[in-house]
Amino acid sequence: MSADLLGSFPAENVPEALRRVSGVAFGRDDATGEGNRITVRGFSSEAINVQLNGLELQGTGFERTIDLSGFLTDNISEITIQKSLLPSMESTGSGGLVEIETKSGLDYDGITAQLGVEGETSLESGFGKEYQVNGLFSARLTNSLGVVATVQYRKTDRRNFDADVADSIPQVLPSGFTGVSFVPASQQFPFDPEFNSRLETGVSYSRRDREEENLTASINLAWDVSNTTNLRLDLQRIQRNSFAETGRTSATFLQGSFDMPVPELGGEVRRRVVLNSLRPNLAFNVTDLEAKQDTISLRGTTTLDRWVFNYKAGYQSALSRSNNANLSALGATATNLTSLIDPATIVLNPDDDAARTQRVVGGGVIFQPNGLPVLSLSQAGLDFLNNPATYALTTASRTLTDSPTDAYTLEGSVRYLPEPEWFKYLEVGAKWDRSERGANDDVFATTSTGSLLSVESYLRISPRDTGLDVFGEGLIDSQGLQQIGADTFQSPFIAGAAVDAIFAGLPGLLQDDPSTTFNEQRFTFTDRRNLDPIRDAGGLVPTQTVEDRTAGYLEANIMVGKFEIVGGGRYERIFRSGNTLTSPTVRPATGPSEPRETFVAAGLVEFADLSGTQSVFTPSLIVNYRPADNMVARFAYFRSTVNPDFRLIRRPRSVSIDLRPTINRALILESNPDLRPTVTDNLDADLSYYFTDSPGLVRAGFFYKKVKNNFTNVFFLAGSDESVRDEILQSFGDLATTRPDLVAFDDETEFLRNRPENGEGGEIYGVELEAIRQLTFLPGRLSNFTLLGNLTWTQGNFPTLVSGRDDDGNLAQFELNRFLQDQPEWIYNASMSYAEGGFEGRVIYTYQSATASAFQANGLDTVLPSFDTLDVRLSYTFDLGGTNVSVYLQGDDLLRSGTDIDLRRAVSSQFGGGSADFYFPDGYQFNGGRTVTGGIRARF
Repeated sequence: MSADLLGSFPAENVPEALRRVSGVAFGRDDATGEGNRITVRGFSSEAINVQLNGLELQGTGFERTIDLSGFLTDNISEITIQKSLLPSMESTGSGGLVEIETKSGLDYDGITAQLGVEGETSLESGFGKEYQVNGLFSARLTNSLGVVATVQYRKTDRRNFDADVADSIPQVLPSGFTGVSFVPASQQFPFDPEFNSRLETGVSYSRRDREEENLTASINLAWDVSNTTNLRLDLQRIQRNSFAETGRTSATFLQGSFDMPVPELGGEVRRRVVLNSLRPNLAFNVTDLEAKQDTISLRGTTTLDRWVFNYKAGYQSALSRSNNANLSALGATATNLTSLIDPATIVLNPDDDAARTQRVVGGGVIFQPNGLPVLSLSQAGLDFLNNPATYALTTASRTLTDSPTDAYTLEGSVRYLPEPEWFKYLEVGAKWDRSERGANDDVFATTSTGSLLSVESYLRISPRDTGLDVFGEGLIDSQGLQQIGADTFQSPFIAGAAVDAIFAGLPGLLQDDPSTTFNEQRFTFTDRRNLDPIRDAGGLVPTQTVEDRTAGYLEANIMVGKFEIVGGGRYERIFRSGNTLTSPTVRPATGPSEPRETFVAAGLVEFADLSGTQSVFTPSLIVNYRPADNMVARFAYFRSTVNPDFRLIRRPRSVSIDLRPTINRALILESNPDLRPTVTDNLDADLSYYFTDSPGLVRAGFFYKKVKNNFTNVFFLAGSDESVRDEILQSFGDLATTRPDLVAFDDETEFLRNRPENGEGGEIYGVELEAIRQLTFLPGRLSNFTLLGNLTWTQGNFPTLVSGRDDDGNLAQFELNRFLQDQPEWIYNASMSYAEGGFEGRVIYTYQSATASAFQANGLDTVLPSFDTLDVRLSYTFDLGGTNVSVYLQGDDLLRSGTDIDLRRAVSSQFGGGSADFYFPDGYQFNGGRTVTGGIRARF
């Protein structure tokens, strides 16, 4: 994709532009709905190698995924997606290799300056706006030396809403079962045809206000030193500062389950989930995030007769740092549901107890005309929900993240150009790179993933409730949700002013004043920043991981008639090292858990070094056949790899022993630094026909990927391993002798090990179709139209391990053949553009089908629903007194209004492969719908 094509698509960042390419799917940020990652040919973003000016970009912390949301498009020269890899390319791109090149100083003549401004707003009020400024300055200092500097600044001020349904699936359990976790996997939902439904038990609303600044700046120096040597130096900074305040209201009913007659089943007595009481709670989160990528890339080429030398050196620094605050307030519990729920919707069924108790079996949640779920409350219920006196502060905490990454690269190659015309070249090359990742804590979490360990926290002393009004007035506001489709429903939210007020007031509630009858100590306080992680289980555990990789390759290109054959092999060796904290916990057969001090004194709580080395050989062969000048048939075989997730190779090791008779189990949970890379054998074939009378092509392609050594890790289910007993006894050493009660195993003790291992793998296959055609064969202005379309169909078959119960009630693993996570089956784009004189217009429609997110043994799978967009861009370019000016107007997401739901999550049978048919939406988002962008650019 050239800079011109990037500019003609309605897109602000790289993921939004690349989703127009065949084979590329689009990943969106859970909180904002904006594009931040891509998948290629079924592989998720962690299996895609992203390079900027020849350097492989690194993630931070435990994430290999590169967040592309900050990569703005205006300073990019071109983006190339390599779907078939040669030995000279990185093998760690089973999905693909994405090469991003910024502008070069030799792309311009003389002195050039460019300035642009644009603004974007939603057509619906209250959802915010953004603006962007970009500039470019280039100077051709000599015929062989040029410099260019670019800068882009984007300021975003947005509000959006989430609505998440809480539910119970199933509402009525199969006969003889008291919980869905005990139902064997052989029984698939719906367990009864009468209950192919769910019980909605509440709704959580999130109101998110986000201020974000994106800065992208680059400097390029390009120098043709001589006729034989050229050098290129690229300096790049990509920075994102985001400040977000999220108020969350969980308006949920507490449930109970009773064995009671079920009218829908003819009065049969079954375990049924009912609504018992209403207990809302409020939360407020502040995220202050700084993320940046700095890269320095020096590349050069020297040609000496038939020898071509390429060399590269680079450094990259990535950083993700945040300072966050969290508040939680618990509401009072109200049991008078018949007074709180709207009598027009409440559903009551009598129990068969002596009192014939009327139990609430439905009607607590209803759906607005646009599909928005809301609690169906009477006026008394709304008053209870929105009364500030209902809520008392339970916790207040702060979290910090600090995850730096440094990476170094050296690479060189020598290409020989033989004299025979059929022998195009022979090339050998080598590469070394090293990355060093750090984190201030070994918890695998970020501001958007998992749960961070607080550095300081205040915890309520139960039952000493402290209302939010103690800290000041106006800390809760009630907002009508008309913006997102609720006509009358109002929801309370903690206000942003509450953070400073509450943290300022909490230190005064940590000690009792003995001179009063009232107990002023309402909270306890913990500061984890200075805790010793050896002596205190709550301490922060700094960690570091190093990956050191060396690679060498051989590549050759020959011509045999009309066949071009390129192939060779690449060898890579990867050494990984890191550290982790090892700690045991023991609960004896009787009495409390053994204090941590016992194991510290015995030297069993310690930092351990982890290291492992893997090597892989990746052959490659690409054959191009050109039966005519405008036709190319291509076949490719290549091998590619995916490196293991850091959570699999660096998680803390723990020994957990529970000798109570009802449990009697010993478990070792550990990482596996010796995990081998996932290896994919790829087959590609396609046929391309290029039109000779106008720009355009027609292409059809097929791809097949056979995956081996897939990463299999089931965190919540361990496998039996009798060696665990001996390993524990050996590691305990003298402590096992002096304290035999800590290892008092018997014949009934179950020994388990949870360790990630390489699995069998699976397969991915699919078809890509693409057509681009300017309609020059039509008369008049019709010839100015150009059509663009592409379609990708992807299918997968992967053994996926899930936990569940067998028919005997035992916990077991089950292998399901399913799609890969984040793999849509269908993606297609259809675009029409018109160009005449200085005018250009384009309309483009994009569709992406649903993807699987998580699988469940009884068929209750979580999916990310399909979505589509319709976008339009109009521009006019003209000269004004020697200045080239372009004005443009852009409309995005034109199919959706502010009250139209952007469905983000559902429980569905879609990927189950059986006859069941159900679909329960439970994640709704409202981002404002249609937006309009207007801008102007001038080139001097």
